[in-house]
Amino acid sequence: MHGTELKVTSLPHRFLEASLALLNSAFEQDPTLGWCLFAGSPGFDERRANYLECYLKYHYDARMPALGAWRNNDLVAVSYFAPASSSESTRMLAELGRGIAIGCGASSLSRIDLLRDTPPANSPDTDCSRIEFIGVSPVRQGEGIGSVLLGATLSHLRDIDPSAKISLETGEPRNIPFYARHGFSVKERMEYAGLTQYRLQTI
Repeated sequence: MHGTELKVTSLPHRFLEASLALLNSAFEQDPTLGWCLFAGSPGFDERRANYLECYLKYHYDARMPALGAWRNNDLVAVSYFAPASSSESTRMLAELGRGIAIGCGASSLSRIDLLRDTPPANSPDTDCSRIEFIGVSPVRQGEGIGSVLLGATLSHLRDIDPSAKISLETGEPRNIPFYARHGFSVKERMEYAGLTQYRLQTI
């Protein structure tokens, strides 16, 4: 099974439902989403699915790129990212916020906004490409799929914006060594009540 060729391709809108199912499973135990969406309160699974659906629809509507990794014609990993040169629409962001408030609650939206609005400390590099979500199907983890997809994502972003650094955030410290092997370093550690969030950037 591990020897079957892994293919990484662009991931158009028609794969939204498959991507949503994969990310929803991959991020079930994610500390950041757990904190933003109040994992300890009833309805967390529904809020997580609603949030991811809202974000993926926004990502595709904004015409930002995505990659998928396939093995045996099965989608096994996805990556959603925003090049530094992409421009955000105030109208579309407002629609995203309304969708999150309806599907997840105003308290969840407030926490998501808090993370999003925290500016990088001591960093003049405001023009960064961002990896928003990268996830591997839980049943296919440990096969090197995430490493291949992250490498392809970095290559894709550098083709689009060669001079821009690339950033991502995680609330899972166990993932930091994995990102370090791909050229990331921790630029900032942000403390919130109930969450430690790490901002990483390419060196």
